[in-house]
Amino acid sequence: MPKTMNLKPQFRNFEYKSFDEEKRTVELSFSSEDPYERYWGIEILDHSTTSVNMERLNNAAPLLFNHNRNDVIGVVEFAKIEDKRGIAVVRFGNSAKAKEVFSDVVDGIMKNVSVGYQIDEMKLESEKDGVETYRVTGWQPFEISIVSIPADNTVGVGRSTEDLEECPVKILNQKKEAIVPKEKENVDVAAVQAEARTAERTRVRDISAIGAKFKQDDLAAKAIENGTSADEFRTMVLEKLGTVKPVDSKANDIGMSEKQIENYSFSRALTAAITGDWSKAGLEKEASEAVAKMLGKDSRGFYVPHQVLQRELTTTTGAATIDTTTGGANFIDILRNKLVISKLGGQVLSGLQGNVAIPKQTGSATAYWIDEGAATTASDLALGLIELKPKTVSAKTGYTRQMLLQGNPDIEALVMNDLATNIALAIDQAAISGDGLAGKPTGILNTTGIGAVDTSSAAGGLSWAKVVELETKIADGNADVENMNYIAGAGVAGKLKTKEIASGTARFLLEKGEVNGYGFTRTNQVAANTMLFGDFSQMITGLWGGLDIMIDPYSNADTGGIVIRAFQSVDVGVRHAAAFSATTNIDQ
Repeated sequence: MPKTMNLKPQFRNFEYKSFDEEKRTVELSFSSEDPYERYWGIEILDHSTTSVNMERLNNAAPLLFNHNRNDVIGVVEFAKIEDKRGIAVVRFGNSAKAKEVFSDVVDGIMKNVSVGYQIDEMKLESEKDGVETYRVTGWQPFEISIVSIPADNTVGVGRSTEDLEECPVKILNQKKEAIVPKEKENVDVAAVQAEARTAERTRVRDISAIGAKFKQDDLAAKAIENGTSADEFRTMVLEKLGTVKPVDSKANDIGMSEKQIENYSFSRALTAAITGDWSKAGLEKEASEAVAKMLGKDSRGFYVPHQVLQRELTTTTGAATIDTTTGGANFIDILRNKLVISKLGGQVLSGLQGNVAIPKQTGSATAYWIDEGAATTASDLALGLIELKPKTVSAKTGYTRQMLLQGNPDIEALVMNDLATNIALAIDQAAISGDGLAGKPTGILNTTGIGAVDTSSAAGGLSWAKVVELETKIADGNADVENMNYIAGAGVAGKLKTKEIASGTARFLLEKGEVNGYGFTRTNQVAANTMLFGDFSQMITGLWGGLDIMIDPYSNADTGGIVIRAFQSVDVGVRHAAAFSATTNIDQ
């Protein structure tokens, strides 16, 4: 293990947090303890007060453009370490370049911030599969830059800069040595040492794997350093899962300012898409292009950003064309309110980016009675993940060309409402009965592990006993809760209303909106011979990005109408299959 390593200054990238146009200042986060992969191993910047030297950054350090020393566009007002993050406030100068960059920052065009820092000292924290992880215990940030293109940290950004000299970095190898017993007769010291090293490697490997799987790398690093066993770490992760936020709901924001969001016009975008003339819809065009760049794929027509979809849709009550229907709600709220699954407690996660893994417990440890002095049987907690991957659902609605060209806010709200309704219908159907084939999500009825009840004529048909059996299936899996619901279509609802609990009682399976003491929802999204029961809060619906809107002028060309097609990336998942039961063979 070398005692020193020659390293050039390193760089990391972040985004600014807020800005003050009048003072020309920007508050930003310039560092964290997130691991970064370098060519020499994994780097973790320690953020204790003894590890970070803020002297140069707090001595009027320069604010640069793209790390160019000749492009000074401002100054670092002050910097501090807070909650294991580096926080700074920078002030832009009055040069033409500084004004240009600050304007782009305010407009959300320039979003990326990079920090340059020198490493002075680090220690080897762990090693896995030949990859070493170092905790940097001595480092000094010396400049902050606004950058046009994020740097690629995975290839060691900044090392190709010719005018930055390499500096020796002291490496502290603080691996704990194995405790070797005093040599006695018949004791193989080398074997004991080898066994200790193997056990340590296994512990570190297991903890690292669990941490990586459940995105608990920081917790894993601490557990490795503190000598925590793999079994103890599993328990720590399980306790942490209840508070972990698995997704960032703002991941797909493109950095639009409040003013830009307010000024965005869906009607303008529609008009431009219909006429092919985007000269009067510059903001809408730029926003669409920004979403396309972030998603890595072109739109079919134009993208409506997620930030705009969360904007209030206000209409004028009593307008000539339509009355107010949205009540100031936004598109995401409209969609959520139209989802039957959501109304029953299902969770909707919007603004996702990339594949999403949501942790869940799939099994528990077992308790045993043991004799005095005997060892308990090992039984580990079983942890798993729900993986949500974007799938595309399409919805359409039709209007006359003249109506859309009016640019009426009421029409804009009506179009968004119609699209939300159609998308909600498709998502609900997939969430209930999606088969996972041909691009469809896998719904509840096709999820392995839900309870099944036979209500065919041969099994006695739909009855009070069968309704109770649906509840019993869930109770057997210890997944029963108070807020469970039954859902079925109109035909099954009719049977429930006319089927007596017991002959001659004049009490029916469905009375006053309840079945077996639980709520009942009628929806024709469920097949005619099916009834589903369960805790719908265990259902998760994920929405990615914004809406992709395409104008189709051909389908209704004979009548002068235009079809608006919307494409939304979505997926659904069940956290605990035992929370649901169903019957799919009710005789009609």
